[in-house]
Amino acid sequence: MHVTVGTTEGPVAVPSAEHRWTALFFITEPGIGEVIPELGGCTTGLCSARDAAAAFARAGVRVLGVSAHAPGHLAEFAETRALGYPLVGDDTLALGRALGVPEVRADDRTLFARAGVVLDRAGEVRALIHPIAAPEDHAALVLEAVARLEAETATPFENDEAGRG
Repeated sequence: MHVTVGTTEGPVAVPSAEHRWTALFFITEPGIGEVIPELGGCTTGLCSARDAAAAFARAGVRVLGVSAHAPGHLAEFAETRALGYPLVGDDTLALGRALGVPEVRADDRTLFARAGVVLDRAGEVRALIHPIAAPEDHAALVLEAVARLEAETATPFENDEAGRG
């Protein structure tokens, strides 16, 4: 899969050609926890990715947040939280559905469940992380998946060199 999506920072290619991995943080809706407490935690989950920015950079990961809204709806939220990465407005749910992200119903609307998706440069889904019970663990779970993928894709030479002193 290769698409260009609308974000709070303009059009962005998914997956990123400049990064080894693209991590998409799917959330239900910023602020929904005030209305439906069991769906809350979007801000915490997105901020966990912001707070782990250095770890994502070291791992060669492009981070994007995704919500079932138009990008304009998310711009103020992204700016006030100083996320440091764009939010994708997937108001048609097309991106999430193409990637197999679970959905939830809330007040007659379909939203994404909290999930993480890791794509490689070819646009292949390499990890779908769901459920994510604790929003504060969202970034850590995605980073763990990336570390597993790195270990799986390391060549024997790379593994041999890592073990030498």
